[in-house]
Amino acid sequence: MVYLVKTFIGIFVLDENRKIISFKPFPKDANIIASKLMEEEPKELQQAKSESKNKEFTVDKEIENFVKGNLLTYAIEYKFVKNQIEFNQFLTKVNSELSKQEIKESVGRDTLIIHVNNAIEELDKSINVFVERLRELYSLHFPEMDRIIENHETYVQLIEKFGDRKNLDDKRLNQFKEKTSGMDFNGQDVNAVKMFAANVTKLYELRDYLSKYLSTLLKEIAPNFSVLAGDMTAAKLIAKSGGLERLSRMASSTVQLLGSEKALFRFLKSKGRSKSPKYGLIYNHPLIQNSPADKQGKIARLLASKLSIAARIDYYSKEYVGDRMKKDLETKVKKLLSR
Repeated sequence: MVYLVKTFIGIFVLDENRKIISFKPFPKDANIIASKLMEEEPKELQQAKSESKNKEFTVDKEIENFVKGNLLTYAIEYKFVKNQIEFNQFLTKVNSELSKQEIKESVGRDTLIIHVNNAIEELDKSINVFVERLRELYSLHFPEMDRIIENHETYVQLIEKFGDRKNLDDKRLNQFKEKTSGMDFNGQDVNAVKMFAANVTKLYELRDYLSKYLSTLLKEIAPNFSVLAGDMTAAKLIAKSGGLERLSRMASSTVQLLGSEKALFRFLKSKGRSKSPKYGLIYNHPLIQNSPADKQGKIARLLASKLSIAARIDYYSKEYVGDRMKKDLETKVKKLLSR
């Protein structure tokens, strides 16, 4: 029986009498050592095993503590450091590099999903505020257009393209141009609203770009989850839960209620006098939206169950089974609706 001990200066192999059989030093580079400490089996450990054939390897806490308690002595003996001052200084460097690498390892690519989703949500808020202001401003010039053109993006594009109402060429608006009750704009007024509209268009373009980027990220990181939930709902659920790892550990009942925290708090505070929420963010899923109200709760449970499984598959196995899961979900929902 031999004992393996991994330290920041290298790998020690000891016998049952705590005698060092061999020592495989690490290169004296804090960054490299930090990487090796993060590895389960660095090259030096593999070498130690290969040189001690026909022996059983194990790890023992007492042996490990014995080695680490005498590590300064060993470090000087094997000429890794000259004295305790150098030992302490180098240990500090290694710990600093180790902390950096651990932080780097802990930040997964799903963090990108969270930030991009948050950026899109902030853009939506900003766009809504700016469009509202633009509508108020342009309604001074052509109030009828505000009522006729309901789509915000179309409204913005028309102003950016034509500016003055006299230049507008749209069959929905042409008959109102001469009869409008709006005030006349001069050249400076028109330039101002056109520039305003052009900048709002850029926000729409940025949102569109980020949405496509988010879709790409979801296909890479959470393909099963996103094909079941849809891109926007998947991104919101991942962001709300704090990442794919946390989401994969959640019970399906928790996934079902993500985003309904305020309603759930009201229910708990009222001690059952208000209705318990049936769903959170998944309420926007087409399978729920397109179903009768009395079936939505059951469909939400089915959906949440599948989403919970999909999140685990995406985080742990990476196997793509999204299409099969989606088909199975749709079959079960169809069967439920036929009852």
